[in-house]
Amino acid sequence: MSNATLSRIICKNEEDANRTAANVMLTTFALFTVIYILNVAGIFIIDKPVMTAAYCISAVLLLLPKLLNKLCGTSAKYLKYLYVLFADLFLLVMTSTLTYHVVVIYAYPIAIAGLYFSEKITKLSTVGTLAVTTAGQFIAFYIGRNNDHNFQTLNKLVLFSVLPRFLTLLSFAALLLLLTRRTSKLLSDDADNYEQLVSHNQEMICGFATLVENRDENTGGHIKRTSIYAEMLSRELQRTGQYSDIINDEFIECLAMVAPLHDIGKIAIPDSILCKPGKLTDEEFDIMKSHSAKGGEIIMGVFIHSSDENYKKMAYEVARYHHEKWNGRGYPEGLSGTDIPLSARIMAVADVFDAVSEKRCYRDAMPLEKCFEIISEGSGRDFDPVLAEAFLNIREKVTAARNNSLPAQMKKMNNDK
Repeated sequence: MSNATLSRIICKNEEDANRTAANVMLTTFALFTVIYILNVAGIFIIDKPVMTAAYCISAVLLLLPKLLNKLCGTSAKYLKYLYVLFADLFLLVMTSTLTYHVVVIYAYPIAIAGLYFSEKITKLSTVGTLAVTTAGQFIAFYIGRNNDHNFQTLNKLVLFSVLPRFLTLLSFAALLLLLTRRTSKLLSDDADNYEQLVSHNQEMICGFATLVENRDENTGGHIKRTSIYAEMLSRELQRTGQYSDIINDEFIECLAMVAPLHDIGKIAIPDSILCKPGKLTDEEFDIMKSHSAKGGEIIMGVFIHSSDENYKKMAYEVARYHHEKWNGRGYPEGLSGTDIPLSARIMAVADVFDAVSEKRCYRDAMPLEKCFEIISEGSGRDFDPVLAEAFLNIREKVTAARNNSLPAQMKKMNNDK
C-alpha cells in the first residue's frame, strides 16, 4: 500500500472522527444541561454549588471541540490529542464532584479515542482515563464529596470503588484496543484491494491513451512526459504553498492518474487531419480543436458510473479545458483566469512545453532554452503566471526528466552536443 493511499485513508478517518467527537461532546453538554436544570428544579439532590461549578467547567471542555473544528479545520493533526485530553479533564471534573452520581461517564474518554481507530490514541486515552478516575475518586474523598456511605474509609474506597472501576475500565480499554486492531487491519486490507484496483485501472487507461497516441506518429511518448511534468509542477506548487486550498497529496495523485487522458478526444479526429505532415488549413484546424470538447464528452460517457467523483471531474477538466488560455483566447469555451480549472491550467503548461520540445515531422524540436522562454513569454497570457513561474523554478528537474525519457541514442546525441 503506498504512503499516499495510507495517508489519505488516515486523514479522512481523522477528519470524520474530529467532527464526530465534537458532535458527541456537544450532545453530552446538552444532556448535562438537562440534568443541571432538573437539579436546580430540585428533582435531583446533587449539591447545587458543586453542580454549578462542574457544569461551568464542563461547558468549556465540551464546547471547545466544535469551536476548534471551525477555527482550525477538521484536518488539523493535533485535534485528536486535544479532544481526548478534554474528555479526560471532563471525566476528572465528574469524578471529583459527582463521582457516585455518574458511573457510565467513566468510559467516556476511551470511547472518544475509539473513534480514531488508532492504537496510539487508545493507549494514551486508557492511561489518562485510569489516572484521572483514580485521582478523581481520591480528590472527592478528601474534599468531602464522598456521598456513598459504603466508602467512608480510605481502605473501603480503594477496595470497593477505585480497584473495581480501575479493572473494569482496563477491561473495556483492552476490548476497544482489540477492536481497533481488527478495524485497522480491515481498513488496511481494503486499502490494498483499492490500490490494486486503481493500479489495474491506471494500466488500462494508459494503454487506451497510448492506442490513441499511436495514431499520431508525431507525438510518441507525449502522454508519459506530460504526466511527469504535470506531477512535478503540482508538487512544486505544493512545496511553495501556492493554491494550498486546492493542492494536496490527493489532488496530485489524482492529476497524475488522469493526465494521460488529456488528449483522449483525438480518437474522434480523422487520420487525414491527425497525421497530416504539413500545416493544417483553417477548416482542418477547427476540426482538430474539437478534440478537447470531444474528450470531455468521452470522459463523461466512459466514467458515467464511476463512484470516484473527484477522478471523473478532474479527468473531464484536463480533457476539455487544457487548451484554454489565461487571457481567455483559448478553446473550446474561451474561459479565462481562475475560471479555468487548476488541473487544466497545470496540464496546459505541461502540454505546451512537451509540444515545443519534441520533434515533429514538419519541424525539429526547439532547444530547451527556447522552450522555457515560450513558457515565460506566455505567463499571464497563455498560462497562469503562478504556474509559469513555478515551472521555470524547476527547469533543471524538468530537463532531467525529459532527458531520462529519451531513447538511449537520443541521450547520446544530446550529450555530444
